[in-house]
Amino acid sequence: MKFSEMQKKEVIDVSKGSFLGYVQDATIDTETGKIDAFHVGGGERGLFFESKDKNTKKVQLKDIETIGKDIVLVGKKMKRND
Repeated sequence: MKFSEMQKKEVIDVSKGSFLGYVQDATIDTETGKIDAFHVGGGERGLFFESKDKNTKKVQLKDIETIGKDIVLVGKKMKRND
């Protein structure tokens, strides 16, 4: 899956049933080249070069329950990325 495809998906917290936003950015492990976390926020989908929402949340890859056609379901607590 391409990162640009992830940016189009709504991210939902399944424990509260609340909309968290869209994937804005990612944290990548430089040794393995794998994604560690997604930075989620904003009510609008952002392009890669647009300014990012300051109230993003870090969603660890291990906390993602399901990546579906249109949404990403998150099942555990997220860290605030201020």
